[in-house]
Amino acid sequence: MIGQRRTRVAAAVCAAVLVCIGISACGSSQLNPGPLEASIAPAFARLYVLQQVEEGNPHPSARKLDARASCQKGGTVDVTQNGPGVWLCEITYLVAGPGYPVIAKYNVDVQTDGCFAADGDGPVSVNGSLTVTGPGYQQVPNPLSKIVACFDVT
Repeated sequence: MIGQRRTRVAAAVCAAVLVCIGISACGSSQLNPGPLEASIAPAFARLYVLQQVEEGNPHPSARKLDARASCQKGGTVDVTQNGPGVWLCEITYLVAGPGYPVIAKYNVDVQTDGCFAADGDGPVSVNGSLTVTGPGYQQVPNPLSKIVACFDVT
């Protein structure tokens, strides 16, 4: 019970820190894939490490995950690739051990101030579920199911 509470508190603190860091970088200007990709990839890597800790796995180095994002604005093919709205991001990262690439997908709602909420869209074992199985088969919140942060748009 205490361990479960400690885990939830740690996840909440981590999420709050990410939001606070992100909010300080919010501004107003034109939005494009570059800043979004540069923001979501390291946020994903940090939360992936937290997820591994929550699951009781050895935690990898966020740096060694080498997370890279590729984002494009959703909609028809001729959609201008800037501005607020729904973006689709694929984050490619290297799994610890064998070092093979894995892709996590997110539907990202980007606001005019550069703040965004990214909902996990698979794979289910990574970000498609609200909970993950921790030690003792206890369900704990999945830190990768949603990423909330901001990037500088000035």
